[in-house]
Amino acid sequence: MPVINALRLTDFRSYGALDLALDGRPVVLFGQNGAGKTNLMEAVSLLTPGRGLRGAKPDEIARLSDGRLASSWGVVADVLPPDKLDGPFKLAVGQVPENPRRRVMRLNSKSVTGPQVAALMPMMWLTPAQDRLFTGPAADRRKFLDRFCLSYAPAHGSAYLRYEKARAERNRLLSDGVNDDVWYDALERDMASYGAQVAITRAQTVKTLSDEIESRTEGAFPKAIIALEGEAEMAAQAGKDLPQIEAEIADRLRGDRAVDLRAGRTQRGIHKSDFIVTHASKNMPAKACSTGEQKALLIGLVLAQARAQREKSPILLLDEVAAHLDALRRAAMAEELLDLGTQAFLTGTDQALFEAFGPRAQIFHVADSALDPQS
Repeated sequence: MPVINALRLTDFRSYGALDLALDGRPVVLFGQNGAGKTNLMEAVSLLTPGRGLRGAKPDEIARLSDGRLASSWGVVADVLPPDKLDGPFKLAVGQVPENPRRRVMRLNSKSVTGPQVAALMPMMWLTPAQDRLFTGPAADRRKFLDRFCLSYAPAHGSAYLRYEKARAERNRLLSDGVNDDVWYDALERDMASYGAQVAITRAQTVKTLSDEIESRTEGAFPKAIIALEGEAEMAAQAGKDLPQIEAEIADRLRGDRAVDLRAGRTQRGIHKSDFIVTHASKNMPAKACSTGEQKALLIGLVLAQARAQREKSPILLLDEVAAHLDALRRAAMAEELLDLGTQAFLTGTDQALFEAFGPRAQIFHVADSALDPQS
């Protein structure tokens, strides 16, 4: 499994400088709200493609001191890969000083692509903002699922971004009332190509996750029934191949041009799909469950995904996950994480929330962005 052995932060959020040595055990960060726990976890989340667990832009992250922003920020991790034959590697991400809106990622001092990083550092997270996942917009559930998809297809994120770029260009034509079949044909070919790739990966991810959930008996975390809503994804689940799904997406886009012109936007596609979760034993939609049940369902899904990807051992970032759990579920979560053997980072306001780990975790008290190891 990938293990972060050392983590260094420079001018990141509330941290002027931090050097942290880790040993692969779960990492528990406890302290008052505003102490810097989530800032540290966000730094770890930026060691994978995307904007991290807060969705922040590069120019929103630099440390603010005496009313002035630092010129740039950086996060560096020493990582021991699953295959120890090649030895540890150094992964770094940081803001470009001369272009504050850009960030750069480097592997052993060389530039690296998003898919390469996704393959090296599979990662999943849960944050308090996701507590509203089942009652909020479908876009949030798509993002949640697409993070899972990266574990199976590191290029999934790039495919979705290219689909979105083509969709944005098509939307500009639509909003401007442009009638040019050549332009639309070219953009719709891209949307069909990348959209089909995204749909197939989503369908494969849901199938693998469903199989993992079904393979285990009901435990402390409720079992979920998961499904996809979306024409392309349903075609993938029905067994249609990439060329067939591409052709169907292209046909729909072509057939929708007149109605999309009137609306000024693309109204159908993988950007409208949804990830549907049902509490299995109650046969109740997750959105209708209690807050505690929704939290338990979320944690259960993340743990099931981690089990399904056990050979890749994704790093887990669990921000304030224990707050809504009773002692039984907190103990069950600790045992699940220890059994998985993956590196996990957990935050909470009280050390007692993590007593089930005992000496099997590295525990730090966080205050004013300083970490104090606990014996």
